[in-house]
Amino acid sequence: MPIMIRHLLASVLLFALGCATAGAQERLTFGLISPRVAEQTRSAWQPFADRLGAFLHLQVDLRVYGESKDLVGAFRRGEVDIGWMGNVPALDVAESGAGSVFAQMVNKDGGSGYHSVLVVSADSPMKSLQDVLAKAKGLRFGDGDPKSTSGYLVPYYFAFQKNGINDHHAIFKSVTQSSHQKNLMMTANGEVDVATANDEETALFERDYPALAPKVRVVWTSPLIPQSPLVWRQALPLELRRRILQFTVGFGRDEEERRILEQLNNLAGFRQSNNRQLVTVADLEMFRARQAINNDASLSAAERARRIDETIRRASKLDLMLKLSAASVR
Repeated sequence: MPIMIRHLLASVLLFALGCATAGAQERLTFGLISPRVAEQTRSAWQPFADRLGAFLHLQVDLRVYGESKDLVGAFRRGEVDIGWMGNVPALDVAESGAGSVFAQMVNKDGGSGYHSVLVVSADSPMKSLQDVLAKAKGLRFGDGDPKSTSGYLVPYYFAFQKNGINDHHAIFKSVTQSSHQKNLMMTANGEVDVATANDEETALFERDYPALAPKVRVVWTSPLIPQSPLVWRQALPLELRRRILQFTVGFGRDEEERRILEQLNNLAGFRQSNNRQLVTVADLEMFRARQAINNDASLSAAERARRIDETIRRASKLDLMLKLSAASVR
C-alpha cells in the first residue's frame, strides 16, 4: 500500500476515534436518590447540574431514583456517570468497582455528619425509644428504604439491635417502607405511629410544610452518621474527573451558589472525600449480614458456618479496600 494512502487512512482513523471520544463526553448523567418527592429533588439539584454542565462544556442530565437499588444498578450498568446517594448504596457501588466516592456534603455549621431519628406524632404519649419498644406490638411502623443509611441501617443497628431486637419488623403491628419525607407526612397525618427519618429531612420538612411539621416530634436520635457522598463512575476520563472535582469543591463562592446549596440540603458546600468515609457503614452492613445468617432458621449448622465464614472474608476484603482507598483523583 502506498505511503500516502496509509497516511490518509491513519488520519481518517484518528479523526474517527477523536469524534467517538468527543461524542462519548458530550453529556453526563447525574443520578439522584430522592428522599422527597422526585420533582422536589430534581428542582433543587437542577441549578447545580446546569452550572456543572456550563463549567465542563457538557450537557448534564438529571435522573431521579425513588429506590437506592435502582440507582446502584444504573451505576453498575454504566448508565450513570456521577451521583448523590447515601453511604450504604455508595458502598455497593464501590464494592462492585463501578464507582468511587469523590466528595462529601458539608453542613451549614461546617460539620460533615447528620443523625437518624425516630419520630412520632406530637400528641403521642411516647417520649423515648424505650416507650416505642414497650408499645411496639400495637404500633404501625414507617421504616425506610432497606438501602437507606439513616432511614434503615442506622436505626436498625443502634435503636433495635443494641436493644436485643434482631428482627425489628416482627415486633410491630404493621410495617411500611417509604422515603423520609413520606414517613414524616404519614406520621403527621396519623397514618403511622412511629417512623424513621433524619434530622436534615426534618429541618427541610419544617421549611417546606410549616403546617404539618409541628405535628411531628423526635423521640430518638442516633450517633453521628458521615454525610452523604457524591460518587463518580470509575471509567470516566481522568481529566474529566479532575474538572468535576474542581467544580464541586469550589462551589459556593458567591451568593447565588450559596443559595443553591441551601436549597439542596441546607449545605455550606462540598469537601473532597474518598471511599474511606464508607468504613463505618461497611462495619454496620457486615454486622447486619452476619445477624441475618444467624437468624435464618432454615440453614443447617454447616451451611450457617460456611456463610458466616464467607461474610467474614468479604468483610476483611472490603475493610482493606476502603482503608487503602487512594485519593479521589490521581
